[in-house]
Amino acid sequence: MTNLLLRPNASSGVPIYLQLVDQVREALETGVLAPGEALPAPLPLAEALVINPNAVTRAYLELERVGVVRRSSDGAAVLMRPESNAPVALPGDAPLGNDHLAHRPSALARENRRLTAAVASGVAERAKWTLELSLAREVQQHLFPRQAADCAGLECAGACRPALGVGGDYYDFLALSDHKAGIAIGDISGKGTSAALLMATLRAYVRSQAADASSDIASLVSRLNQLVFDSSTANRFASFFYAQYDGTTHRLDYVNAGHPAVLIFSARDHYSHPRRLEAGGPVIGLMPGCTFTQGSVSLGSGDLLVAFTDGISEAMSASGDEWGEQPLLETLAAHADRPLDEIIRTVMQNADAFAAGAPQHDDMTVVAVRIR
Repeated sequence: MTNLLLRPNASSGVPIYLQLVDQVREALETGVLAPGEALPAPLPLAEALVINPNAVTRAYLELERVGVVRRSSDGAAVLMRPESNAPVALPGDAPLGNDHLAHRPSALARENRRLTAAVASGVAERAKWTLELSLAREVQQHLFPRQAADCAGLECAGACRPALGVGGDYYDFLALSDHKAGIAIGDISGKGTSAALLMATLRAYVRSQAADASSDIASLVSRLNQLVFDSSTANRFASFFYAQYDGTTHRLDYVNAGHPAVLIFSARDHYSHPRRLEAGGPVIGLMPGCTFTQGSVSLGSGDLLVAFTDGISEAMSASGDEWGEQPLLETLAAHADRPLDEIIRTVMQNADAFAAGAPQHDDMTVVAVRIR
């Protein structure tokens, strides 16, 4: 018997017990096995085929259920004569006559059709999901500034690369008046679609709150904190940096709400000693009623402001090591006099080189602003 059965294929995706059911029935139909012949006990057959005895037992129970085998007085499974088989259908079969063994689809064939249909359905669902994700990504990309901005004496550029097609990183440049501009960058907790939705909400809040171009940045961020808290779940918050630059006074007012320190590279000292903009307070959206401290800095022609999300400094290799802030600072210092798009591209490339092909684990965003 064991020599007559094909060895089940565990990698086919078809349950082994169904493979055995099909093989026994095919052998009976083709005359390889004869009615009245006893099948091996489950354990010896399982050992011969190197499979789980439970698979053999389940196959025999199924064969008995559909009338292909019966139990003898000693409990052995015995093949029945075709003419004595009752027309018992497997799930999904149409009622058949006494010649059903020769005409109805085998269990393996039915299972293959079921698996094929399931795979096709899964492929269709994945294609639909991929299309929806692509559309969401396209919509989100239109929320970012479409090109480098030039307003109020600033040259601005930025780039964002989500980890999952869409993400929670955010940046924006706002032309508030002829001489005043806003700069924003944020990082929503988490990744994917839920983070992207809150990112779009935060962008709308920032634009509405900054419209009056008030110099009270701390109050603006306090209002943003409450708005984000009221419109998000407890595990959603954002690190956030917002600044307003006045081209007439060359002063930058800012609030850093739990965001990685924004860096100022001065042209006067050849970009060698960056200043860190850290005044502010906690992340926004985590707790209600937060207050924030506002900082100010005077800037000169050629100075460079660089903001980034932690997906840059924490770019990770396959071994779990992080790129770190020091290599980022060295990259920026070495290229601070270059065009903004080149600076951003070099930062991304160096972070990717460190990761050495490891999957991107977080959204990556860089913003660069130069004083004209």
